[in-house]
Amino acid sequence: MVSHAALLVVIISVKSNRLCSYSVAKYKLSKNLFQSIKFKYFFLTDQSVNAFSNGDIVFISGKYVVESSEPHFAIAYASVVDDKNPNREFDATDLHECVPHCVYSVTINREPKQIDKFIHFDTEAIEYNSITSKPDIKMDMTIVYPLKSPKFKYLGHLGSNIKLQANYFVSGLIRFSKSGKMIIEATDIDYLKTSTIKVNLSESSSLATQNAPSIIDLIDDDLNPANPQTSEDSTNNDVENETSYASENNNAESNNEEDLHDEFEEDVKLQPKKKKGNTTGTQEEKGRRLKNSHY
Repeated sequence: MVSHAALLVVIISVKSNRLCSYSVAKYKLSKNLFQSIKFKYFFLTDQSVNAFSNGDIVFISGKYVVESSEPHFAIAYASVVDDKNPNREFDATDLHECVPHCVYSVTINREPKQIDKFIHFDTEAIEYNSITSKPDIKMDMTIVYPLKSPKFKYLGHLGSNIKLQANYFVSGLIRFSKSGKMIIEATDIDYLKTSTIKVNLSESSSLATQNAPSIIDLIDDDLNPANPQTSEDSTNNDVENETSYASENNNAESNNEEDLHDEFEEDVKLQPKKKKGNTTGTQEEKGRRLKNSHY
């Protein structure tokens, strides 16, 4: 799920270890209204451990998650705007009003309803809280947008195009009601559709023919460490074996022909004897016929 916010804060307290800085910061919603957040800033390998100090005014952007009505902020980027507070205490004198602007992927769980000149509906988002390391944090929030704003005309009359269980990208300003309800003043509400990715074969083939092997090719080579030379030798051996087998078959056929030839010659040798015997029998039969004819 998508979750992102950016705001200006003052560091109330900070603790650091070799992995991150963490503790509490505040941002200014109005002249006398502040919102506290628990933050955590994970260091990169080449980043200084002492990223913040008490009293620093810092611009931060990252993941804004509300768990049990308590805001948490996982900082992805930070820039110290002012670190000249000599007492290192909370001082909102130079802190400008700032309402965090967020982006969430939400699911509609209540149909739109009109109140005064606004449309509102309830949604939920499922997020991972990297500060408390808890997965599947359910965030209930109410989305509000102006009824007559031409920007939201595509949502239909009184939000008739907003459907239950549909998914949307919602960007807007984070507010909290008196009861602690999280409310988003929407700046954009976008349909979340599953897109079909079309692959251009010509582009894919051109990328595949580059000199540098892709990570896919490297993984494939690692999983299939066959040596092309070995394969070629195996193919040659197969051809040689087939040739040898064919020659053996040819020799066997020639041997069979020789055996048949020998049998034929033997029959020829015996053939005159058979003819001679047949001739004698024929002459005796003729003699008997002549003798009988005289009688």
